[in-house]
Amino acid sequence: MRAVILAAGYGTRLERDLKEDTTDCYSHLKGVPKPLLPIGRKPLISHWIEIFEGIPEITSIIVVVNSLHKNRFDKWAESFERRITIVEDGSHCNEERSGAISCMQIGVEKCTEDVLFVAGDTLLKEDFSLHSMISKFNSLEKLHKECSLIVSAPVLEENVSKHGIIEVDEDWRVTAFIEKPLPTETASRLQSPCVYMMSGSSIHHIQNFLKEREDQPLHTRDATGLFVTELIRRVPVYAYHVKGRYDVGGLQSYVQCHQDFLN
Repeated sequence: MRAVILAAGYGTRLERDLKEDTTDCYSHLKGVPKPLLPIGRKPLISHWIEIFEGIPEITSIIVVVNSLHKNRFDKWAESFERRITIVEDGSHCNEERSGAISCMQIGVEKCTEDVLFVAGDTLLKEDFSLHSMISKFNSLEKLHKECSLIVSAPVLEENVSKHGIIEVDEDWRVTAFIEKPLPTETASRLQSPCVYMMSGSSIHHIQNFLKEREDQPLHTRDATGLFVTELIRRVPVYAYHVKGRYDVGGLQSYVQCHQDFLN
């Protein structure tokens, strides 16, 4: 299995919060890519690498970054004995960004094995077991040659409109993905962070998705949830439930995540 970490974003919301912060307590974070932000006692992305180290099924690690911050990631990767491949999307600013789904495609170039996609600004609560998730995925793959398994987590009523929400049936098969709906638009209170497993035989759907939208605006192929919306119409997609996730979007969510990991 190949692990692909999507780390090419520009963190515009966090940068805005840092500029508006009058305490000056977090000025040292300005300009730092979100995956490299200190969470607890190590960069956010390093928590994922630590998890991968204990999983023999993961044979390679790819980190997709923007060209502006590639040197930072190259330096970070040098601290690990295990080889981590850093690839860039060619952008140097947010206006040039290729979009998260294009970064997924970059990460699976010449790939025929199963893939784990992880957003570089996301961490999961302590109950998450990648070993257990892979075990469930392997069971699904025996039933469906083309299949996917995506993480689901509870979401508070007041935060429904801030996240991608999934609806599932009694077998936890995903029946709908709704991007940031109003609470009245769905009865589901399950969010789906970008932690996805896809079978090697199904990753061609990424390229097909992008091909179908190559002449459309970036917003139609940017957020990974847009791809999941289409994927559930093409292959069986199931949910793997966890107790919670950390979405390091703005300064407030960063501080909460950092403090929890310090404790």
